[in-house]
Order: sequence, then structure tokens, then C-alpha cells
Amino acid sequence: MLQIAGPPAPETLRRDQFARRQRIVRAALRALASAGSDYDQVKISEVARDSGVALGTLYRYFASKEHLFAAVFVEWEGALKKKLDKEPPRGVTEADRLRDVFHRTIRAFQLQPQFYRVVMMLTATADTYAADLYQSVSSQFRDTVQTAFTGPFDDDRHAIYNTVNSVLDTSLRSWVMNHLTISDVYENVDNAIRLIYEYQPSPA
Repeated sequence: MLQIAGPPAPETLRRDQFARRQRIVRAALRALASAGSDYDQVKISEVARDSGVALGTLYRYFASKEHLFAAVFVEWEGALKKKLDKEPPRGVTEADRLRDVFHRTIRAFQLQPQFYRVVMMLTATADTYAADLYQSVSSQFRDTVQTAFTGPFDDDRHAIYNTVNSVLDTSLRSWVMNHLTISDVYENVDNAIRLIYEYQPSPA
């Protein structure tokens, strides 16, 4: 059976090839950043043109439009991580620091909602190259959130992260679909953190 090789992993590329791949990613990032709320407006042919490569060359590095968008999101999330790492989570308590990290993340998507539409696409993609890249970003975000915790990232803190992140994801999805306001997103995340750290049921 004929085996068709997929696009090469970035770490296997020569310096000139890696630079070409980065030009493509950054051209797509610029196109997506200026696309408003709809990432479908980004045309792959225009990305190839703006990055100075032929369309066929672009597809040597990316298996699909979804794969390219996954690489773009990795680049965008990496810039967000640098900002978060440069200024550690603020707050006296663990809850305060966790709230700060999630608020700053919400703010980033608030400014560029099209990137969360990309997230929604990537969570449902059948493209394994795109899915693998998105998984690496998910792990990177978890590592960033860990800096808000006082102690080790044990089972309890892993559960806290999963719970708040699930609230964030559900709320942002509803927001980009115009079912919630951005204020609702902040409030839902705040309530989740408050219930985890502060809630004490009244005596029966």
C-alpha cells in the first residue's frame, strides 16, 4: 500500500525551511487578527501570497487549513503565555491568583474573539495534525495556570483547574454564539472560583 508522508514536524526542518514555515504562520496570524469575528474570511491563497510562497509550498508544511490555524493558535497562545509569565498572577490568596489568570485569559479572547472560534473548530477537528498541535497548547495553558497555585499540582488542584477551565470554555462558547455577554463570562468564572474556595453550606 502506498504510504503518503504528512507535513514534516517543525523540529525536523532546516533553518531556511523553518523560517519559511514561520513566515506562513505569521502571515496567517496577521490575516486572522484582522478578520474580525469570522476566521472563515481568511483565504489560504492570500496567506500563501502574503508569505511569499506558492500555494503548493504552503501545503507541504500544513496538511489543511485547520492544521495551519492550529499552528497560528499556538503562536497566539505563546504570545499570551509570555505576557502571563512576564507578570506573575496577582493576589494574596490562591483564589485571587487563579481569578487573575483566568481574567487575563478572558480579556485576550474578548479583544480577539475570532481566536476562540478557532478553538471551537480545533476541538472538533478530525485533522490529527491540527488536533496534536491544539493538545500541546492545552498543556501549555495548564502549565501557566499552575503558577497561581500555592502548593503542588496534586489531584485536588488538577480538579480545580479542570472545573474552572470547563466553566470558562462553556461560557466563552456561549459568548461567541451571542448567548451570553462577556460580563457573564467573567461572572461565571468568578462564581466557580468562589464556590470552590469560599462556599460553606448553611447548617440544616
